Amino acid sequence: MNRKTAIRSISLPAPAKVNLCLAVIGARPDGFHELVTLMAKIDLCDLVTLERTETKGEISCTCEGADGLDGDKNLAWQAVDLWRQATGDETGVRITIKKRIPSMAGLGGGSSDAVATLKALNLWNLEPLPFEELREISSGLGSDCPGFLVDGACVATGRGEKARPLTNNANDRLHGRRLFLFKPPLGFSTAAVYAGLSERQDAYSSRESADQKIGAWENDEIGIQECMANDLEHVIMDKYFFVRPLFDTLFDRFGMRPMLSGSGSCCFAFVPDECPVHKVIDCVKEAWGGEAFFSQPRIRS
Repeated sequence: MNRKTAIRSISLPAPAKVNLCLAVIGARPDGFHELVTLMAKIDLCDLVTLERTETKGEISCTCEGADGLDGDKNLAWQAVDLWRQATGDETGVRITIKKRIPSMAGLGGGSSDAVATLKALNLWNLEPLPFEELREISSGLGSDCPGFLVDGACVATGRGEKARPLTNNANDRLHGRRLFLFKPPLGFSTAAVYAGLSERQDAYSSRESADQKIGAWENDEIGIQECMANDLEHVIMDKYFFVRPLFDTLFDRFGMRPMLSGSGSCCFAFVPDECPVHKVIDCVKEAWGGEAFFSQPRIRS
């Protein structure tokens, strides 16, 4: 039996990510920024389904639950394009994405969808591509895509495309920990945030200090809260002035230490023991309105 023709469809989860630590080292000649980041996947997931069609070379992409993300602008569509360039496989593909991860939130939903698409294509293929080739393809899709190929949490460097897994011990310390996510009813532009960072004199971290901090946490010398920081927060809070007062309120009232994930508008915090989450939600709604987004995922291994 031919596996490619026998399997008509494949569905895979596409998990969101949070940046537990994000250090921006400086601008690069290629227009990107040099980063060091500790990235963890969470069990807030889109569902990506690929179906085989009978029309050679066909691609379609439908994104349920998000306006404007259908068609060839979607990274999942582009993943199929790059896959075909690498393999010569012209099997017709229909992509359906059930969106649960909000867009422009710093949660990597589009990148994760694209990598789930690559993984599904690789499962289909009679001669799967090795990991290094998948990483090369994913790097061409987006800076944080390779991190979604790595199981569990990872440390990413370069513009984000060089991802290595954590030690088993470090991954175990993160696995299953509960987060509280909350997002205002708008997204933040990655390009605008990084442009604002470039205008600041004190914007960048040193590579040595970033490596030392993440290394100290990975070696269990410091707690995760001591490692957590985001170099983009100052820019975001200066531009979106409604963020800082809510962070201060959540710390004062509930002992939560929120931070922003990446360059997006989604905020997160570890949930303290005995924290009345329903009261936290009421507090966020009072500040940001009833259309704010909430989720209580756990970190995936």
